[in-house]
Amino acid sequence: MYKHLIGLLCSILLSVVLATPGSALDLGRRGLLGITATPLPAGAGSIGPGVLAARVIAGSPAAQAGVVSGDVVVSVDGTPLAAVDDFLREVRVHRAGDTIRVELRRAGQPLTLAITLGAVPFETAFGVDFTYDAVTTPTGLRRTIMTTPQAPAAGRRPAVLLIGGIGSYSVDYSFDPDHDVAEPYRRLLTALTRRGFVTLRVEKSGVGDSEGPPAKEVDLEGELAGYVAGLRMLKQRPEVDPERVFILGHSIGSVEAPMAAARDPVRGIVVMQGVGTTWFEYELVNVRRQLELEGLAPAAVADRMALKEWAMHRLLIEGQPRAALLAERPAAAAMIKYPASDAYLRQVAALNLPALWAPLDLPVLVVYGTADFITSEADSRAILQNVNSVHPGRGELRIIDHMDHYLTDAADQATSFKAPRAWDLTPARHPAYQTAIESVVGDWLVAQAGHSG
Repeated sequence: MYKHLIGLLCSILLSVVLATPGSALDLGRRGLLGITATPLPAGAGSIGPGVLAARVIAGSPAAQAGVVSGDVVVSVDGTPLAAVDDFLREVRVHRAGDTIRVELRRAGQPLTLAITLGAVPFETAFGVDFTYDAVTTPTGLRRTIMTTPQAPAAGRRPAVLLIGGIGSYSVDYSFDPDHDVAEPYRRLLTALTRRGFVTLRVEKSGVGDSEGPPAKEVDLEGELAGYVAGLRMLKQRPEVDPERVFILGHSIGSVEAPMAAARDPVRGIVVMQGVGTTWFEYELVNVRRQLELEGLAPAAVADRMALKEWAMHRLLIEGQPRAALLAERPAAAAMIKYPASDAYLRQVAALNLPALWAPLDLPVLVVYGTADFITSEADSRAILQNVNSVHPGRGELRIIDHMDHYLTDAADQATSFKAPRAWDLTPARHPAYQTAIESVVGDWLVAQAGHSG
């Protein structure tokens, strides 16, 4: 604990965090409870609803109120919790300073606590300044986090906008002395900042400090609005050269990156672990690959693939209501379980993904990791072909051995498929960040930006 405290103090002394309290763009800070929740162990649900407090951050409001690891969180403010998503939803609507009522079950006995939420701390990093601001979208303000090198610059700097993968997750990573596992996005963006780039992240709707409906209810256009607004913000910053702004798109960010660039031009695009065919084709190939990695017999794989095709076509292509599909074939629920809204997926499925690249005559770096089980090398080569077929020589492909979809290290697809993730909450077992991504992306960006970072 002592070494973590010293590290935090050094970071605070050597990193500047800028915000503008009281301004029109001051969103306030989201509330910090300090409980990491996981589903109840198999069989535990028979004693009632709830989620497991798998970890309680030392010194957090939850810890100070008396919550301990192993407690079952039954409800928040009277709302029963049937899943981790319920817990996150009930906590995330609150800001720092709010008091919530948490009902627990400890060793079978009920316990109710009133807990006043703290403020999630701002990020810090050695040699990097952080600016917390916001952009305006039709559904409200979205939190932005900009990093700037502290080292002096001869002129205005190149910049990178991150467009991450699908889902309702935060890209605002704060210091946690008990769980100091750096997120790959943060690691990569910090490395780029130290090479002279300004970087920008935009929180999704309803995530972190952002206003608006939950990200899982937003459609593609609604999500894209935040990234386009962020792109325009970057170009208007006095420290940024508007002619040297890039987009870094990861996973489904490979779809949104060319869409954003078509609305506001950029110098170049990096796509990592992306999709290059139609979404329908991609999903079928991806699901088959994962079923086979799971070890299912060929006949079982064939049955599930038939169900997947049936459900996905009706939901995404024909636009039939989800409830009607599941009423007809309840087993299809697992085949159309998405971390985004049906409207979002329908809009993605309707896109001609190769055609997105046609109007963009700019350099594109395509990156694929050989241990990625969510996309394939064929997907990345399809993106490369999409670019070079209309703009010969503009696309390049880099393959990184032993990197998986999460930008972490794995021997192969099977190893990554079976590995625990950050949400499995076993810090000692987290896969290691694949540092090769920093040089592959960083070297290309430096060359394209024309500076010596």
